[in-house]
Amino acid sequence: MTAAPAERGRTVVADRAVRRIAERAATEADLGGRRARVTHGTAAVHGRHADVRVDVRLPYPAALGETGERVRSRMADRVAELSGLTVRAATVRVQSLAADRTAPPPPPADGAGPSRRARRPWSARRVPAALAALVGTGVCALLLYDVLAVHAADRGPAAWRTDAVDWLATHGPGDTPVVAGGAVAAVLGVWLLWLALTPGLRGVLPMAPVPASGPQRAVLERPAVAELLRDAVTAVPGVTDVRVRCGRRRVRVRARLGFGDRTATHTAVRDATATALDGLGLTRPLKPRVTLRPEPHWRKPEATPPAQPGSPAGEGPESRPGDGAPPRPRAGDERPAPVADPVDPGRSPKPPPPKETDS
Repeated sequence: MTAAPAERGRTVVADRAVRRIAERAATEADLGGRRARVTHGTAAVHGRHADVRVDVRLPYPAALGETGERVRSRMADRVAELSGLTVRAATVRVQSLAADRTAPPPPPADGAGPSRRARRPWSARRVPAALAALVGTGVCALLLYDVLAVHAADRGPAAWRTDAVDWLATHGPGDTPVVAGGAVAAVLGVWLLWLALTPGLRGVLPMAPVPASGPQRAVLERPAVAELLRDAVTAVPGVTDVRVRCGRRRVRVRARLGFGDRTATHTAVRDATATALDGLGLTRPLKPRVTLRPEPHWRKPEATPPAQPGSPAGEGPESRPGDGAPPRPRAGDERPAPVADPVDPGRSPKPPPPKETDS
């Protein structure tokens, strides 16, 4: 008689799997926005039953009875749900209390912003360190090979070593080659000390740390800062070309003016630069220097006289009679100018003959 497919085998859940589920479930318990930390856990499976136990570190302050019951309930429910076993005993032991480092920081005092104390990250100096290590290793390996060849293989010393010893024996500290070699060694030593004592990474600018970020720090590359400032200044009306050079202490903005008032555009460019720099959040604010030069085709805009009240549009003050200026002639009123007498120029000119009209 053949057994049913469902009765041919069985599913066994290992103790390790149950322990991992219990430890993870204990950390998932909601403790008012905080989490418990599991330091140790055990599990024992007996058929379809399981006994689990975890040691936890609860955040301070916390009510031990209520908080422990939340952790135990969450652990028992998740173990039963994920493993399919019946939790016979779920034990939670509070090992210690610790301040919750993930809790939000207290609000800053009035007028106090994020901390401005941040330093530039240190460079690994991989290339100089690799070169120094490679040169030192090569010299030591060559000298060690020659010494072993002399003492172990009964060979004579290498020619370069005997020549170096003879040369050093005949030259003193006052010789020019010795002084030059010492100067080169001193310069290399100062360079290595400078690399060891300075952070490097001159192409990045540190940002002000946020209290909630913990030990993490952020930096901005200087080309990225220049690109942001270029986009901000390009949006100013009248600016045609922008060039930005960003340094470690200051930033220089050079813009070209295509149209518009020069003074107003220069003020707008300075305001846009200052607003963009304030939004970067750098530890040490950059000092801007703005230069605005007009394009060759730029012309100063002409000032338009203000319109007088009661006058129609397009009519200036010179078009109104009674203000000391002659009235503008209207169509049909054109008359020829008087003609002077050619015989006596001093005599008053004759009036022009009247115009003939058809009756």
